[in-house]
Amino acid sequence: FRQTPIDPKVMEKIRAERVCNQMGQAMRFAQRDVSQRAEAEKEKSFKGFARPPMYRDLPPHIVNIIGERRKDKLTFVAGALRMDQMPPEGLPEVCFCGRSNVGKSSLINAVTLSTTVRSSDKPGMTQQFNFYQLPRRLMVVDLPGYGFAFANPHKMEGWRLLMDSYNEQRKVLKRAFVVIDARHGLKQNDIEFLNRLERCKTPFQVILTKCDLVKEDDLARRHTLVSDHLQGYSKALKTIRMLSAYTGAGLKDLAQDMYSLSLKQGE
Repeated sequence: FRQTPIDPKVMEKIRAERVCNQMGQAMRFAQRDVSQRAEAEKEKSFKGFARPPMYRDLPPHIVNIIGERRKDKLTFVAGALRMDQMPPEGLPEVCFCGRSNVGKSSLINAVTLSTTVRSSDKPGMTQQFNFYQLPRRLMVVDLPGYGFAFANPHKMEGWRLLMDSYNEQRKVLKRAFVVIDARHGLKQNDIEFLNRLERCKTPFQVILTKCDLVKEDDLARRHTLVSDHLQGYSKALKTIRMLSAYTGAGLKDLAQDMYSLSLKQGE
């Protein structure tokens, strides 16, 4: 791993976005702006909500969808264990997938400025396909995590079959966001899942999360290794996002990717 070359452009991006900054550094950087300090004070009145400090100054088209502060515009639509339990196809759809406890639910909450999606430190809490809607614009799906060691083998096989059916039959699915822990990179079960998406011809994009827990040099190396692996996939977007749902660094890029796939206003 230490012998992996560091791409200067990737390192420049890491430093510009401050994705490896820990929370204390992120808060100090965000509070340099007086208007952001005032906004942060206002948001203290929203019980149970804390906007990531570096997820601010959003473009107008994103603010139009999720609002300027926490209002829980993301609403739960349905939970499904079978295809016939999924909501009717209509809005464009994106899904978040990854290993159990990688932080998918927390990431969805962070990027949508919501507290709607249930998250837990206990692996395997998401056991079904959970569908959420941003008002008349986009469906966001939180998928069950894969690779949870204590999962029932029968349930795991059922999950695999349902995943294939979902990817092959859900025509409104625009992109799968595959969430990878930046500390560990691609594991075997991640690679197996990428192969499954490729086989089902589902466009996907890799997100390296928890970057605030990684050193800059190590993150740059991790990015190189993942990027090299993705060269073998025709359905993979080559742009890898690096972010922290905790500090908000890098979230704006993910928001741009997500909302570019939503219905435009008036459609």
